[in-house]
Amino acid sequence: MLPVVFPDSTSLWLFALAALALLAIPGPAVLYVVAQSAEQGRKVGLASVAGVHLGTLVHVAAASAGLSAVIVASPLAFDVVKYAGAYLV
Repeated sequence: MLPVVFPDSTSLWLFALAALALLAIPGPAVLYVVAQSAEQGRKVGLASVAGVHLGTLVHVAAASAGLSAVIVASPLAFDVVKYAGAYLV
């Protein structure tokens, strides 16, 4: 059994500071929801939130099922996902 190693207090404080900085910066999903809500109202904003969370749920489920490992292991699968994503943009 491997020994449990805890980080020192300096590393823990630096990690906490970096995590808080990343949490304070809005990501693209937040900016999308805010823009949709401001332009089209609360109903569309809530639908945008639901869509973002549904997409995240599908992504997490696929990764949990091992799809990420298959895509990384297969250059063809990676290219298909890459070009499909470029097509969607």
